[in-house]
Amino acid sequence: MIENLDQNQIIFILIILTASAVVVGFMAGLFGIGGGIIIIPAFFYIFRYLVGVPEEALSHTVLGTSLGVIIFSSLASTYAHHKKGAVFWNLIKVIAPSIFIGSALGALTASFIPSSTLQGLVALFLVAISIQMAFQFPPPSQNPRTKIIGPVIIGSGIGWFSGIFGIGGGVFSVPYFYHRGLEMTQAIGSSAACGIPIAISGAISYMLLGSEISSLPEFSLGYVYLPGAILVGIASIFSASVGVRAAHRIKQRKLRIAFALILMIMGLNLLLR
Repeated sequence: MIENLDQNQIIFILIILTASAVVVGFMAGLFGIGGGIIIIPAFFYIFRYLVGVPEEALSHTVLGTSLGVIIFSSLASTYAHHKKGAVFWNLIKVIAPSIFIGSALGALTASFIPSSTLQGLVALFLVAISIQMAFQFPPPSQNPRTKIIGPVIIGSGIGWFSGIFGIGGGVFSVPYFYHRGLEMTQAIGSSAACGIPIAISGAISYMLLGSEISSLPEFSLGYVYLPGAILVGIASIFSASVGVRAAHRIKQRKLRIAFALILMIMGLNLLLR
């Protein structure tokens, strides 16, 4: 357990968490993703070997705590993008409720679906979307319209996958917003806003699901390890604004290609695990 760690181990943990927080915040601002893909590997290592989370609760604790971090990073990224007029609030108002519900259902079903099956499907999806975004076929509409049925269905799916994998959903929502005709910076800013209901709903669900588990470490609220969620989340706030500034300085085409490359790397990483 963490109380048995020596000073060097504690310093090592703080270095990993700080570095992860900086990257999480920057990625949230630059690409509109919550940062779960960055923090989850770090949490797996820390929680398994240093905090002493039991193996049967490890995955849920990692994912629940990741969603706790994303609350902070998404709020900071959304605020910074909003100041630059890059959040398409008309569409967010329609899609947010279904995202919230979908995220809760994703957390609920996480333990019932074979993770290897979902991992493979998501990996193939990411690779396909990365190719689509890189080469722009079909090209996005130039006049996005806010409808009801489409955003509600898509929002439910985005929330569901995000709740299962403990991520902010940007890997799904940025391509969706872009191919509705939003500019890349608007797609990223709107995606950051979507991360807020995803993270809040998912984190609360993991808290409730783990409320009866007695073997979790001290300072855990269900499957959310509060020290990790709060410390990394607060630290990520400061680098989120840096990522937002970078996103609005990079040319749209380069930003789109960079995002497509990130998706490709993530998809191939999942396939090769």
